[in-house]
Amino acid sequence: MKSLDYILGKQKLFYSTKLVSSDVSSRITKIKRIKSWILKNKEIIAKTCSLDYYKPSTEIYSTEINPILNHIDFNLKHIKRWVRPKYVSSPWFLISTKSKIHYEPKGCCLIISPWNYPFNLTLNPLISAIGAGNCVIIKPSEHTPSVSSLIDKMISDLFDSEEIKVIQGDENVGSHLISMKFDHIFFTGSPEVGRKVMRSAANNFTSVTLELGGINHSIVDETANLKSSAEKILWSKFLNAGQTCIAVNHTFVHESIYDNFLNHLRDTAINFFSKNNDYASIVNSFHFNRINDLVNLSLKQGSNIFFESGVTNNKHCLPLKIVKLKNTNNCLLHNEIFGPILPVIKYNDLSDLIKYINYKDKPLALYLFSKSKSNKIKVTNNTSSGTLVVNDTILQYSNPYLLFGGVNKSGFGKIGRRRGFIEFSNEKSVLSQFSAFTVAKLLYPPYNNIKSKLANLVR
Repeated sequence: MKSLDYILGKQKLFYSTKLVSSDVSSRITKIKRIKSWILKNKEIIAKTCSLDYYKPSTEIYSTEINPILNHIDFNLKHIKRWVRPKYVSSPWFLISTKSKIHYEPKGCCLIISPWNYPFNLTLNPLISAIGAGNCVIIKPSEHTPSVSSLIDKMISDLFDSEEIKVIQGDENVGSHLISMKFDHIFFTGSPEVGRKVMRSAANNFTSVTLELGGINHSIVDETANLKSSAEKILWSKFLNAGQTCIAVNHTFVHESIYDNFLNHLRDTAINFFSKNNDYASIVNSFHFNRINDLVNLSLKQGSNIFFESGVTNNKHCLPLKIVKLKNTNNCLLHNEIFGPILPVIKYNDLSDLIKYINYKDKPLALYLFSKSKSNKIKVTNNTSSGTLVVNDTILQYSNPYLLFGGVNKSGFGKIGRRRGFIEFSNEKSVLSQFSAFTVAKLLYPPYNNIKSKLANLVR
């Protein structure tokens, strides 16, 4: 692992001698180079994303390639404004000063990206890191080696390794990287690994952004549009075979519309799958078996399968299963499924359901399907989650003007708008005195009663 320490050392030298004073135009040029490379190689990117585990081309373009191009365009449009120092007001006793906040790069940063959207979720923080003026080491997922190699090639084509470098390897490489003295770590992955990242970072007082998973609840109340709700919930389970951090994990349905909603789910599933077998697969045999084991345990705990799609277009493709749960003790409610399994359970009182949700870990996303204004207000004001979406799923990530991130176990830090830029920046406070006289001089020693009374006024 000495080679990793050497690489970081070279980056620290490059940052301190060349990059620390880079202007915004040079950052824009670098981001434009990435955009040009993506546009030139879109077909190669799409084909590569299907080599590690199968994804339909529609999903690759809509979730891997186009979101990055949109993110790049958003950064290019706003970055000149983001980097400008922000002038702030001063209290009366600082009347002879000016104060502002400067946005300086954090320095040498580590980005650890996941396997479920390996291109998108690697490039997204990278664009923000470059826009903020940092050196970067990227550790892509070992579970998607084809995409990782493509990203390595792209970075090698566009950047000197002293500025940006891709390091491939297994979890041992990742463990060593997070123990090193980076200035910031941006991690996307599971809460379990996120906990390890946070512990290692704490040893070096390294700041972190953690984009983690979560057990995301959805609620369908008695006023909801059942057909629309069924379509949108199942789409979140269909997209990337449910391997999405903001996918619906399970659905609470008001008892008065429970049976009717199940029928809408079944009809929607038939419509989705009867004319389409172009369905993303599970990333590997470990997760394939993990999901099947969860379902089998759930059945032993008293649940039953209401509907199964029957889609099996490759060996790691799991059919969509709609599972009826009898109570909240079932394992499917307490584990992030990360697969095409939709548990459905009755509820009868929204206030009691909110209490249950608040008792659990705070989710990355919470979904409410309702026409009731009072229920929307009730859920919004009485629950905590990284994002809340009313009458839809997944779309919150696609809006660059919204903040995205978790709470507690579902993550720390935010992206979206200018927050990605902020995550990779040090907000440095700068106060400038432009007069020899300052009110503070009235409080200089030696102290007396007058100065004591004056000090009581300065607040």
